[in-house]
Amino acid sequence: MRKYNFVILFLIGFLINSSSQITEAKNNTIQRVPFLEQLKSHSLKHEEVQYIKIKNDSGQERLFSINDGFQELVLRKVVHWLNNSSRVNGTIEVSLDNPSNKLMLKMANHEVITIEPAYTCVIDNKRKTCTAKDGELIVSENNQKMRLKSQSLYDWLLVEWRKELDGPTKEELLEEALYSRYLNYLGPSYSDFFMCPKIRIEPIDGDPRRHLIFASAINYSGHHGGDYDKLTFSVRDSNITGLQVANVKIEKLISQEESNKQCQKFH
Repeated sequence: MRKYNFVILFLIGFLINSSSQITEAKNNTIQRVPFLEQLKSHSLKHEEVQYIKIKNDSGQERLFSINDGFQELVLRKVVHWLNNSSRVNGTIEVSLDNPSNKLMLKMANHEVITIEPAYTCVIDNKRKTCTAKDGELIVSENNQKMRLKSQSLYDWLLVEWRKELDGPTKEELLEEALYSRYLNYLGPSYSDFFMCPKIRIEPIDGDPRRHLIFASAINYSGHHGGDYDKLTFSVRDSNITGLQVANVKIEKLISQEESNKQCQKFH
């Protein structure tokens, strides 16, 4: 009897382990959708990028990490431009050995994707001359390449990345401070909604002492789960009647496009 019990327990353990391995294999298959395939379907997710690193031929470089709240906004911006890019058909020129600027994306699965300006090359008297094609980029995944067009990402890759601030501006700090002040009036149950705060202020009847405040932000916990909720509310702030909060609303599981709009004004 003991022998049969042991066999039964062994078979149960084997089936559970096999089921676990099948589930893990399915999950790995889902996670390993090639980057270029996601790019074609405009389905890239910013949370799958660990960091982006950009370097030019002068040795300057910068890194923007998903683990830094402010740098994440830049990372989101790059993924947004990629998802809104268009594919360019035709021959893909061989990349230059040392392109003027090169962008690298380190993915959560440890894969490294490179993006660089696309070049048009001509040969005259056995001399090859290559010039960057305005607005066009080459994306490389292992040995696969794709040519795409994104004027915003192209301009950022050539120049604008060096102008990215290392922290929030004074205006953004003021916006965060005002938002935090009004958020406290909603109570502790709303304390998770502090990411990407936005404030719009309008005077009441032109009186600088009385204002209507329209506020919104997304929840910090969505930063880990990938799905965000959005809080919106309005405040009537007056030195006569005091402060009154109204129209408190939580929108569950907003789209990535909506969260991008909340966190960054894209060009």
